[in-house]
Amino acid sequence: MIGSRKSTNPRIDAAIGGLGGFAGGLLGVGGGFAMVPLQVIWSGSDQHRANGTSLAAILPIAVVAAARYYFGPGTPQVDLAVAFFLAVGGTVGALVGALAARRLSDVALKVIVAIVLVAVGVKEVYDAVVGTAPQLVGTSIQPHEARDFAIIAAGGLVVGVVSGLTGVGGGILVVPFLALGFGMGQRIAQGTSLLAILPTAAIGALTYYRSGDLDVRAAAWMGAAGVPAALVGASLALWLPQRALGGLFGLFLLFAAARIWPRSPRR
Repeated sequence: MIGSRKSTNPRIDAAIGGLGGFAGGLLGVGGGFAMVPLQVIWSGSDQHRANGTSLAAILPIAVVAAARYYFGPGTPQVDLAVAFFLAVGGTVGALVGALAARRLSDVALKVIVAIVLVAVGVKEVYDAVVGTAPQLVGTSIQPHEARDFAIIAAGGLVVGVVSGLTGVGGGILVVPFLALGFGMGQRIAQGTSLLAILPTAAIGALTYYRSGDLDVRAAAWMGAAGVPAALVGASLALWLPQRALGGLFGLFLLFAAARIWPRSPRR
């Protein structure tokens, strides 16, 4: 709800949504990693309000981007079964993480996540430049065994807990988990991630709304501008060679690690 807080500028909200939507469609991460800091910097929002508003704006962005990955030219680039098990595990994990966040300091966990992202980002960039990793060549959905789905659900649970504890968007963890852990093609991993993050984003947005930390009007402007931008980003992802897409995602992970790393409070 908007309440008595200062209203944001619709043009700025639309610009934030456009940038976030494009990044989310291109990289399969929803766009929150761009929208949250831009709201803080450009709109003067506090961190909690930026998080809640971003989660609401992500919903339409992720829906249309995932649809583009699924209904785009060629075979669908979304694994529906994997997305389902990720969503189940991620939803439970996000609730657990949100409860645990009230009792735990997240500094050490953020350091661990940042180190992991650096390692994965370096590998993604290396594979894109000189490697022959399977995630850079696969373009079709592979069959999975029951054991795989159990591991995927458990992975979604871990991702949800980490996301709930640190505020790190699930997409930046889900995509490398699928691409490197299961050899899933980069595009399929991104499309699947966009679908899998929808339940956790919806629950998170509702939680922030109930606590008064969600600007509905700003989220509407961001979502409205983000939807066409997400279609452009997703279309570019479907057009780019997977090697280039994997390299871009690796660079994004390195950037994400730098942003996640805890900083000393300013004096």
